[in-house]
Amino acid sequence: MRRLSVLLSLVSLVLVVGACGAEPAPAPTTTAPPPPTTTPTTPSAVGGLSPTDAAYVQLAIPQAESALPLLDAVRARAQDPALAELAARAGVGHRGELTDLHGVLTRAGLTYLGEHEAHDMPGMITRDEYQAADRLTGAEFDAEARVLLRKHFEESVAVARSELEAGTDAGLLALTRDLTESRADYLSKLSIP
Repeated sequence: MRRLSVLLSLVSLVLVVGACGAEPAPAPTTTAPPPPTTTPTTPSAVGGLSPTDAAYVQLAIPQAESALPLLDAVRARAQDPALAELAARAGVGHRGELTDLHGVLTRAGLTYLGEHEAHDMPGMITRDEYQAADRLTGAEFDAEARVLLRKHFEESVAVARSELEAGTDAGLLALTRDLTESRADYLSKLSIP
């Protein structure tokens, strides 16, 4: 059900971004159309990003941001040193990804809309989930953190797959592949004792 929710949100964002970036039909002309370019473009592209690209960035940013409070808490408080080290690496990685994702929007001349902030969507660690985990200590805190981080990493990979399958921007696709690989690495190290 939550995956359906994220897909519906992604589709609605694609429609909104597509509508915002739609250009009026050109006036009829008697001259021949220009020759095709070697760079594929879509008529609904916005700032060089396809609607899928733009929708993915608008969702990936809050998804990564939602994990930062928990990653910071785990780094500081985890009883398991391996979990604390993983959280430290993931925190640095997420902050780098956020810089890059905002850079994609800037390059395209787009603004981050923040439409999904604080939503309870797959891959997002909600404020309530974070606060519930933060009240725990010791092994209980570590166990709940593992559950939340696993869900976050898995769902962010699922959302990234949509971009990898339908996105068109080469730079964003490379960033998304890196993000997917880092999440797979984090998952492989997220042991459950």
